[in-house]
Amino acid sequence: MPKESIAYVVTAKNKDGCIDKFTVSVVVILPKCDETDVYIPNAFSPNGDNNNDVFRIQSNFIDEVELSIFDRWGEKIFETKDKNFWWDGTYKGKLLPPDVYGYYFKVLCIDGNTYFKKGNVTLIR
Repeated sequence: MPKESIAYVVTAKNKDGCIDKFTVSVVVILPKCDETDVYIPNAFSPNGDNNNDVFRIQSNFIDEVELSIFDRWGEKIFETKDKNFWWDGTYKGKLLPPDVYGYYFKVLCIDGNTYFKKGNVTLIR
C-alpha cells in the first residue's frame, strides 16, 4: 500500500538464462478532506423502506466524526461521535414531523485534516 505513486519492476530469469522485465505502475490519488470526498445529503426519508432512512455523512476517508442536529428553535435533538451511528429522524424515541433541521458536523479525515460544515437537512415522511 504505497503512500505515493510508484512503479514496480519485476525481473525474472529462467533456467536457460533468458531475462524478462515487467513494470507495474501504481498511481495513488489522495483523498480531499472537503465536499469532494465527504458527502452529506440535503434530505432524507426515515419511512422504513431501507432507502435513505438515516441522515449520515458518507465518506470512505473519515477517522472521526462529530455531528449535531438542531430543531428550528435551536434545541439539540441528536448528537453522535460514532461514525456508525446516525440520525433516524427521531427525538426521545418519537418520530419527528417533516421539517427542516439544522446540522453542524466536523470530521477528521484519514490524512489528518479536518473539515466542518453547517447547513440544513429536510426530513421527508
